[in-house]
Amino acid sequence: MTNKELHKEMIRIAIPVFIGNLGFLLFDIIDIFWISSLGTDTVAGVASAGFLDWALGSFMGVTYVGCSSLISQAVGAKNQKMAFDVAREAIQLSLFIALFLMLLLFCVTPSLLLWMGLNPSAFQAGYNYFKVIILGLPIFYIFMLTGQIFYAHGDSKTAVGILSVALVLNAILDPFFIFGWGPFPKWGVSGASFATVLSFFLSLFLRFWFLRRKNYIDSLKTFFTFSTTYFYKILSIGIPTASARVIWSMVYPLLSTIITRFGMEPLAGVTVAHRVEGFAYFAAGGFSTAVSTLVGQNTGRRDFEMVKRIAYEGRFLITAVIIPLSLMFLLIPEFLVRFGANDPQVISFGASYLRIIGILELFLGWEMIFEGAFNGIGKTRPYMLISIPLTLGRYPLAYFFVNMCGFGVSSIWWAISISTGLKGLLLSLRFNRLMSKEHET
Repeated sequence: MTNKELHKEMIRIAIPVFIGNLGFLLFDIIDIFWISSLGTDTVAGVASAGFLDWALGSFMGVTYVGCSSLISQAVGAKNQKMAFDVAREAIQLSLFIALFLMLLLFCVTPSLLLWMGLNPSAFQAGYNYFKVIILGLPIFYIFMLTGQIFYAHGDSKTAVGILSVALVLNAILDPFFIFGWGPFPKWGVSGASFATVLSFFLSLFLRFWFLRRKNYIDSLKTFFTFSTTYFYKILSIGIPTASARVIWSMVYPLLSTIITRFGMEPLAGVTVAHRVEGFAYFAAGGFSTAVSTLVGQNTGRRDFEMVKRIAYEGRFLITAVIIPLSLMFLLIPEFLVRFGANDPQVISFGASYLRIIGILELFLGWEMIFEGAFNGIGKTRPYMLISIPLTLGRYPLAYFFVNMCGFGVSSIWWAISISTGLKGLLLSLRFNRLMSKEHET
């Protein structure tokens, strides 16, 4: 395969994933638009519950990362039975975990929301929203997992197409269940989360129909056959990556406790800036998925020279994508932040964040490319051992800058940027070392 053909294949997989991620962003905007009419406290409660939702989505990687890795390897090895068995066992294992999480979250969610310092009205809104999400957890979990089965086969287009159906349906149903339009009940903020659960439940039928039609899974009758052959492998691959992602999702609320010492404007500014930065993150996520899929398939073929080449060509492509975005962050950050804010102070803080992270933003792309490569090979411990300490290190470094050195809020942005740079660089070096060992064997 020539470099041009490889680039074309990676872009074919990456673009639908990128579009799907943008769809999530657009849906969040629409969702908040409807919810905002219920009051500021309701928005605050839902936003706080969103942190829990974010951590929950990261935790789901416990099974879906391993599922995707093993199925892509089975596809490369042309072992259809293994692909079928992994898919079935991953779905069964995910259902067990989802049921356990439901029980756990019903017990701990009130305490977690109170820990965030919400007033009674915001707390009630957040809990009413999230308890419906908890009830729908098995649906969300299996929806995410089935998407990874499509990705493992290199079929991101179908997966994202069905995701788009779910998001559009959700956006349409939101006002009906929030405000009780027509014959529908008026459930307020609970209606927003119910619309989400219902939309993904209906779209899950589409997922299974296409999975069976494309022969990505065995007959649905076989799902009543229980086995644990791949349980250990699925978890051993998924737990390290999921752990790193959960830690990443928890660090930002921790950093917020330092940011808010400078007022609400810096927090608002970085929140808007994160949405702008999301374009770089989503692009990197698309190419990370492409790298994971192709690396997994070539690992199944035992073609480690091609594995190495895919990872490095992925790094080349994401570099070409991120550099123009980094230049925009450096040169016109105020212009970008104005799309989400009109307060001069909020714009100033958001622009400051973009300008600082723009210096090392390239390494965000590298980090995600090599996360995908380690996932595809099925050796995720090196990624975890680099990612977790450096992600956790953001908090003590920011604390040191602010409390010990007396630096301003921009020093927190530097703590984030420095850790991003180190993660991208060290993961690149660690992958090269791993490939050298594979070549020797």
